[in-house]
Order: sequence, then C-alpha cells, then structure tokens
Amino acid sequence: MNKKSFSEKIFELSEQFNRYVFEHPEVLDGIPDKAVLVVLHVDDPEFNRANIDLAEATPLPAGSQRVHVRMKRQVRTIQQIHWEADIQAPQLA
Repeated sequence: MNKKSFSEKIFELSEQFNRYVFEHPEVLDGIPDKAVLVVLHVDDPEFNRANIDLAEATPLPAGSQRVHVRMKRQVRTIQQIHWEADIQAPQLA
C-alpha cells in the first residue's frame, strides 16, 4: 500500500468515525480519557497491519492508551418512489 492511498484511507475512516460519533454520541462512553485512537478497516488486513505498526512506532502521551476502532462499511438500500405525471387534454364527449 503506497503512502497516498494509506493516508487517504486514514482520512476516510476518521471522517466516517466522526460522523458515527455525531449520530451515536454514547459510543464515546466506551473510550477512555486521553485514548489514542487507531482506526482499522474490518475488510483490509494490509491497511490494519500498517496502521497498527505506525501507531506502535509512535510514542504514547503520558497517561494514555491505544484503542482500536474497527470500522465496517454498511450499505443501506433505500427504495425511492418516484411519481410521474402524464398530462392529457380532456376527452370531449
């Protein structure tokens, strides 16, 4: 995995995690204070290994710990109903 795609994936997963937190703020209750989050993608072991290696090579601030956040993409299929109007002149009897 090259640096650009690695960086883009971290950005995307971080952004999606932030959106998830806005929709489900209670998730923050399970994260310790001063935690360093390591975002992982459940379907990308190569990315996960690289991100864990990077996190472990980075010193932790005092009093903090690493927490892995496993992100999983969920696709919702929404059925949309579209109405169509057929304009016709009235029939004369």
